Amino acid sequence: MSQNASRTRLQRSLRETANRFDADSAARKRDALARLAKLPLVADAALADYADTLLFIAAHPHDADTLKQVEAEFRRLAAFLKSRRGKHPAALADRGLPWVDTVTRFTHDCNRWLLAHPHCRVLPDRYEEPLLDLNAILKLTLPSLERNETTASLGNDALLDVLKVRPDQRLAFLVAELSRLDALPYVKDQLFDALDLYVRVRPTSAAFSKAFNRLALCQSVYLQPDLLRKFDPLALMQQHLPAPRRLSDDERAEAIRVLKNTMALTSRETDPATYLDPANLRIYDLERGLSCAIFGMTPDRQLPLESYVGFTLFKNGFPVAYGGSWIMGERAAFGMNIFEPFRGGESGYMMCQVLRTYAQAFGVRYFEVDAHQFGLDNPDGIASGAFWFYFRHGFRPLSPALLQLSLQEKERIDRRPGYRSPEKTLLRFTGSNVALNFGGPVPPHLFDVTTRVTKMIAADYAGDRPCAEADGVARFTQAAKLGTRLSADERRVLAEVALIWHALKVRDAEGTRLLARMVRAKPKDVFAYQKLLLAFFANGRVRHQA
Repeated sequence: MSQNASRTRLQRSLRETANRFDADSAARKRDALARLAKLPLVADAALADYADTLLFIAAHPHDADTLKQVEAEFRRLAAFLKSRRGKHPAALADRGLPWVDTVTRFTHDCNRWLLAHPHCRVLPDRYEEPLLDLNAILKLTLPSLERNETTASLGNDALLDVLKVRPDQRLAFLVAELSRLDALPYVKDQLFDALDLYVRVRPTSAAFSKAFNRLALCQSVYLQPDLLRKFDPLALMQQHLPAPRRLSDDERAEAIRVLKNTMALTSRETDPATYLDPANLRIYDLERGLSCAIFGMTPDRQLPLESYVGFTLFKNGFPVAYGGSWIMGERAAFGMNIFEPFRGGESGYMMCQVLRTYAQAFGVRYFEVDAHQFGLDNPDGIASGAFWFYFRHGFRPLSPALLQLSLQEKERIDRRPGYRSPEKTLLRFTGSNVALNFGGPVPPHLFDVTTRVTKMIAADYAGDRPCAEADGVARFTQAAKLGTRLSADERRVLAEVALIWHALKVRDAEGTRLLARMVRAKPKDVFAYQKLLLAFFANGRVRHQA
């Protein structure tokens, strides 16, 4: 048998046994790894798939010997790819491999972070289909003595040539120019995005790769005896959550780098990861080798009233899933994605551990999942029957008709082994979101507050929003006895809180006091702010309108 045929057969065997933990499969894994380690590596698409299989096994090692074999292969893979820098085939690009480039688009702030990264370089790659040319953007930022250069209708590269910006400095130049608009973050974002600029991220260390980007462990490696797929979801989510890790400044900084690397290495971005507030990062070490990091955003990126809190879930230090939750009192929208190399493991258990973390860290008792997660405009969600994944773990359709249909379909599944819901039925389920309710009435939605604000502005101020905001701030400040020495971030929250106070007709001293404390807490501490919000909603000041 040729080396290529042997390699293909062994990689297939390894992939087939990666998520099996009986004695025979464990032996086959060790044997395949030992044989593959003796074969020369080949830079092709199969190598990237092999690296993904190694990632799954490293996160789910059956025993210490298997883990040792995988770690040796990671090192061999990194050395091989380093020796071929600049000559990697396209099949290896954008897979998070050591020493292999990624070409993608990132936001202004993410590019700024990457430019200062110790383990990679980032350079402009190309402009795809810009909505604005660079002249229109730099006209807003250049020193006045240079603005005339933007009136000659030069192309992007020609304009940068005239401004004496070297090719290797152009991304840093663009990022620095648009940093002048940091006080207007959303304007800055729009202008940078309008360039449609693709960048090339070039690793300068094996540390910038999926294989070596890991969260430090506070416990020994968890050796995987099996896959836990049958458990009581509710009991798990109600199991007492341990205290978060104590992090030194250096440990916090390193954890944040791992969290941000995780997104960059998969060509993804989420607002909580890009605009992560170090003070609002917590890491919880859970069972079966899992650790869940949750993190809020910097004050200038926070949402009104609700809190968008991101998460990354780690298994034996490897980032295996990411997502976020939009939290407002006892209610939260929730979304989760498992990274491709780690699918086929304990997906349900992992999701319930994340929900447990959010539920207990924030006092949430009602989680809602958008229909897109299980099939709306998402063919993969339909093909995988993702609706039933959520159903098995306690989520139910919000639509009474679809709830009844789901219960009937579940009976059919239980009665007929091997039966799969037809695509038509799964598509019908996407007509409603699903929710997990730990008990009690449905908590208020953001719209239950914002619609009352809109009605108040129309009724009391004839739609004059600046007047409504100014008057609300003045009246609330007086009622709450707030001082005038507020930061810019606190003033933003004050404008939101004042409108809520007026629209909800909050006149009791306790409600006013809670809102006043939110003004100070929201920009600094997402956890303290959520406690205040729970207390504010506790007496039924706002009820959900179905």
